[in-house]
Amino acid sequence: MDFYIKLTELYGQFRAVGVNYNQIVKILYRNFSEKKAAAYLFKLEKQTAELIAICKEIMAISQQLKQHITEKNTKNGR
Repeated sequence: MDFYIKLTELYGQFRAVGVNYNQIVKILYRNFSEKKAAAYLFKLEKQTAELIAICKEIMAISQQLKQHITEKNTKNGR
């Protein structure tokens, strides 16, 4: 159950990152030159790509856990 709670909390944090991402893009273009804003956005894109990779890894591990639990319950007659 702890795993589910932590996963739900993590999902909420991902949503918050998405909201903040949009705000950051607006702020960058409002406060910096287009060239400087683009440079910062490039760095942000790299970090976002890493976050996406981690998210995919979490989904794969979650799927493996679900499969493991299903198989275990099937063997135990549940």
